[in-house]
Amino acid sequence: MNKKIIIMLCLLSSFMLSSCGNKQASSSVSSAELTNSMGSVILRDEGAEPVVIDIEKKEVIIPAEVNAKYFNSPTRHGIVFDRGANGDKSVLRGLSDEREFYQALIDIGAVAGNNLTMEDMKLEKTVDGQKLDVFVTWDGLGKEIPFSDIIRSDEERPMDIRFGGNFEAAKAKRTGCILCLDSCAVGITSDAAYETGAVEVKKIGRYGREDVLPPDGTRVSVIFRIAENNN
Repeated sequence: MNKKIIIMLCLLSSFMLSSCGNKQASSSVSSAELTNSMGSVILRDEGAEPVVIDIEKKEVIIPAEVNAKYFNSPTRHGIVFDRGANGDKSVLRGLSDEREFYQALIDIGAVAGNNLTMEDMKLEKTVDGQKLDVFVTWDGLGKEIPFSDIIRSDEERPMDIRFGGNFEAAKAKRTGCILCLDSCAVGITSDAAYETGAVEVKKIGRYGREDVLPPDGTRVSVIFRIAENNN
């Protein structure tokens, strides 16, 4: 009988130690979660710069660099995280993780459209979601200018940046797309003025403006604000 009691006590002790170990592991994982200034859990690649959130102004600011390659070559990519698969295909190379950027927009109250799928990418569909006013500035400029001022197009249309959302697609594909120059099912934000396929199918060229932007590699700040009018 005593042997049975001893065996049972040993088993119980092992179970308690195992349970304690699991709790410690769980606590360790939890404490390792990265959060932004709003306390939200975020995903950020090592080396990426933090996204700045101003809740009072309902704005998000990301750092980026000018990519002069697209002064003369067309692209459908406005801003792409430089560590993403499309990191060198954009007018501006983003220095912040697109997944963290998504969460920042959620935190300032922006509503994602999530209305496009990959099947829509050649069907001339238009992205939906919160309307955003986007601006750019850099050292020495002394002011903010509309993002539309740094882009030229073969077919000019008034820019209409929307919070498309697309978080699951962005996580899965890791293209790094932050702002696409036509409606997109992967980019976190995109220009609703141009339907899906406008650049790659219809061949409407979009470029960075060399006469407005500073030289290649210059660091800039891009500001995304919730527009007062969502129409």
